[in-house]
Amino acid sequence: MKKSKLSRRITWRVIGIMSFFNVLIVGVIVAFVFVLSLGNGSMRGQYVTNGIVSNVETMLQLGKTVTFNNRSDIEANMDSPEHVFDTLEQILKINKRLAGCFIAFEPDYFKGQGRWFEAYAYYADSTHIDCRQIGSPQHDYFNGAWYQRGLSLERDDDGYLTDLYYDGTVNSGMFCSYVVPIYDRQGRKVGVYGVDLSCEMVNIAINETMNNVRKEFMVDAQGDIGDDGDIYFSIQILDSKGNRIAGSDSLDVSMLKGEQELVDSELDMKDLKGTPYYINAKQLGSTGWTLVAFQHRDLVFTWGIVIAIIILFCMVVGSLVIFFFTSWSIRRTTKPLAFLSDSAQEVAKGNFDASLPKFKRNDEVAQLREESTTAKASIERELAIAHNIQMSMLPKTFPAFPNRKDIELYAALVPAKAVGGDLYDFFIRDEKLFFCIGDVSGKGVPASLVMAVSRTLFRNVAAHTAEPNHIVETMNKNICEGNENCMFVTLFVGVLDLQTGHLSYCNAGHDAPYIQDKLLPCDSNLPIGVTETCQYSKQETDLVSGTTIFLYTDGLTEAENANRELFGQQRITDIVTAFKGSPQELIETMTAAVHQFVGDYEQSDDLTMLAFKLAIKPSNSNSNI
Repeated sequence: MKKSKLSRRITWRVIGIMSFFNVLIVGVIVAFVFVLSLGNGSMRGQYVTNGIVSNVETMLQLGKTVTFNNRSDIEANMDSPEHVFDTLEQILKINKRLAGCFIAFEPDYFKGQGRWFEAYAYYADSTHIDCRQIGSPQHDYFNGAWYQRGLSLERDDDGYLTDLYYDGTVNSGMFCSYVVPIYDRQGRKVGVYGVDLSCEMVNIAINETMNNVRKEFMVDAQGDIGDDGDIYFSIQILDSKGNRIAGSDSLDVSMLKGEQELVDSELDMKDLKGTPYYINAKQLGSTGWTLVAFQHRDLVFTWGIVIAIIILFCMVVGSLVIFFFTSWSIRRTTKPLAFLSDSAQEVAKGNFDASLPKFKRNDEVAQLREESTTAKASIERELAIAHNIQMSMLPKTFPAFPNRKDIELYAALVPAKAVGGDLYDFFIRDEKLFFCIGDVSGKGVPASLVMAVSRTLFRNVAAHTAEPNHIVETMNKNICEGNENCMFVTLFVGVLDLQTGHLSYCNAGHDAPYIQDKLLPCDSNLPIGVTETCQYSKQETDLVSGTTIFLYTDGLTEAENANRELFGQQRITDIVTAFKGSPQELIETMTAAVHQFVGDYEQSDDLTMLAFKLAIKPSNSNSNI
């Protein structure tokens, strides 16, 4: 049966899948850009309107708060014009954001002051407050809507906020006022009290927002980003009749009057003389004003379209590059499979010189399955043999010294792979216990070879010297020779005099062991195998009878569970501190704790522990621990 080439089948599948997803991605990008542009435009408009409305409503709330908070002070100081002016001036000093404050009294309230008496305090400049009596036949406030409306309110009413108006009596400008009625000590209405808020504060809030918009979206000072004369961004405040009372005058607001009933919509397209705009609008509290943000359609969509074009261009170019490299890679990868398939066919025909086993499959990859399985089984057998050889190099018969009563020792090593890079060793010579524990960088076969060399070096060197630093230095020099792969070993070597309890030790970058429930102080020496010239320090201490020493590799502290949490130093400390049994029981307890913590999660590093306990009282009982 004729077989199609695997490379051709894979290539056409890749082309089909890429074509399908390219079409899908193009549609998703177009839809995403449209939705994203609208969303950005809406958020931009809402950001502008919400920010300005918040500032304006804060300003209006300031007027209301100041008015109500100070009405009682006003009513308590109406016995003379001087007290009235002093009270108004004090209110302005405390509330510097107000344009002014006033009290308009009923006719002939103060004898000798005439029919009209309206006390007014205002900022003549940024620091100086001026007070004036502005009531007169020319400024007949009795007929003013603000006065009549304020006088008609009761004490428990919210007060009255006026529409925006022009006032040229003192400081010419646009203002709005918040007024409430005031009462004398007999509970009679005697006039109105209020504060003035300048429209300039509204324009400041709008200008600050416009500056932020210009910086963020690169709109120039006139709101244009093109040469066609269209306004791309504008902010205006309209009164209840649709007239502009604040904000940019770059757009003729009269063109919106015919569409006024739609201004409250959040994001509707409008047509101003044929120019499409998106509009965000929001009411300013109970003022009857409407804040409107106008965005040209190009501002909403231009950057999204540019980004979409860039993404599509990169996607097309990337797809072509991926297609050609994928096709080339597939052909290159599957070419050896075709050769192997042909060789297998030759074997099937009787050509026994072919290198493949004598079996036949219809697919090139499937034809290699049996060989791969056989090779894997062979490797596993070899690794099992290597594991047995490696384990046989370490002392594993316990009790380690059954004929001695002065030392009790136990150790365990569990490699993360079939073979590992952890090591431990111990022996007694001249009534001294020589012991070591180490961790080779890396895992697997390379680490196991360095481990075997390190263990052999320890035995050979320790047979001729009892100085742990000399043992480490000699091992370091030998490991550094020909160390082209730059592998290193963290190592702890100790020599314990079983008669006196004197311990001398040398640490080469290994985790400090525990003596009882405390960590043994260790100098920060480099691991062996890093540099041949490294000098290693010797440290000493004395142990008392019953002292337990616990040594371990970082496979204990760095044991991970399914949540990628580490077993950690604190758990080790807690177990060692609470434990009172034998070295074997200590290691078994620690192993059980690690297994419970890790659960079914795969072991990430070799786990090695060594513990021993002095069972006799040394002649020198002084301890530095």
